[in-house]
Amino acid sequence: MQKSLVVFLIAFTSVVSSFAQPNILFIESDDQSNQAVGAFGHPEMKTPNIDRIADAGVSFTSAYNMGCWSPAVCVPSRTMLFYGKYLWDSQKITKDNAPKAMPELLKEAGYSTYMTGKWHAWGKPVAQLFDSLGSIQPGQLKTYNSPEGHITDVTGREAVSFIENYQDDAPYFLYVAFNAPHVPRQTEQKYYDMYPTDEIGLPPSVVEGPLNPNIEYNYTNAPLSKKTMRNRVQQNSAMVTHMDDRIGDILDALKASGEYENTIIVFMSDHGISFGENGVAGKVCLYEPSVTAPLIIKAPGMTPGKQHAERVYLQDIYPTLLSILGIDQPDAVAFQSLIPLVEHKQKPRKSIYLAMFDSQRGIISEDRKMIIYPESGDCELYDLENDPWETTNLIGSDKYRKTEMKLLKELRKWQNEVGDTLSIRDFR
Repeated sequence: MQKSLVVFLIAFTSVVSSFAQPNILFIESDDQSNQAVGAFGHPEMKTPNIDRIADAGVSFTSAYNMGCWSPAVCVPSRTMLFYGKYLWDSQKITKDNAPKAMPELLKEAGYSTYMTGKWHAWGKPVAQLFDSLGSIQPGQLKTYNSPEGHITDVTGREAVSFIENYQDDAPYFLYVAFNAPHVPRQTEQKYYDMYPTDEIGLPPSVVEGPLNPNIEYNYTNAPLSKKTMRNRVQQNSAMVTHMDDRIGDILDALKASGEYENTIIVFMSDHGISFGENGVAGKVCLYEPSVTAPLIIKAPGMTPGKQHAERVYLQDIYPTLLSILGIDQPDAVAFQSLIPLVEHKQKPRKSIYLAMFDSQRGIISEDRKMIIYPESGDCELYDLENDPWETTNLIGSDKYRKTEMKLLKELRKWQNEVGDTLSIRDFR
């Protein structure tokens, strides 16, 4: 370990230890892209409370979900999060062979653990992982309207109640998993009214016409309609703002309890979603709006209001929490702590590897992104620095031939390292 990094970790740990052992408030949404956070450069989004966390913490604006083996992309994302294993090893996890999960490690470190909201991960049953539970919701709701109220309100209310009534001497790990803004996008009219459809702009990658033929799970009918996409953006944004109000309640309760300064706060989503970008209306693809999602952490000793554009994985937050708390990282955890990036003394990963079923593979390195479709033989190459919306496919250009070869070599290296046996030998 670099000497400067050792010095930083010692200093960081001493700041954390100057407080009582910190609580952890971990908030996760479902299907929320980076475009649905005001603090991420989208001022039309009304997310004042998520923005509060960003202002007080450190944001990672290029955080990726490695991929999926299920059309319910949240399942692999959350399985990777709780067990710390890469996609291919996470797919093998069952209730019988699962390693210790994040909540279990925190319990061993003296934490009282509680969860309310959506549970949708492989491995051990949720009741086995947490000391106590609120209302546990399924991965796919039939309706948000329940006898106890709107599910977003139920989840927020239970989190507030936990904070207000907590009396144990042990620090707590409070996991709040909102179903929002996942479909069905049902909320109050006042939230829809905040986002008039005639004022909603769509990115340049949204083009009316055929759907993307390489994406199997496309949740709209051809031809792609901008009107339909604007309606979906409106519904999604309304759901996010409703959730943001409940996040505000949780933050206010935390402040009222006197524990705000001594609480690590994480906000993230499991993955993003596309509303017509690149001919996709869904999330089972490797384009940026779907494969990235917000990741924010506030912790004692961190410089507030910082944004990092380095490419990371969303699930890196697990070893990051262990680093902050001084808990040894289990050998089974493959993801990496973000503390070295926060400290600016370690370079980010050389590349980010992405996979969706056996139908899509992706690699990103030095702002160049390649997506391969083994079943169709199609291949795409984008310059994310100059073309962040992925509108111009550079494959076949003589100028980028060396880039193609370099990315293919890096992709195959990742395959060997993670045990991805999908053959891509026919590509160039």
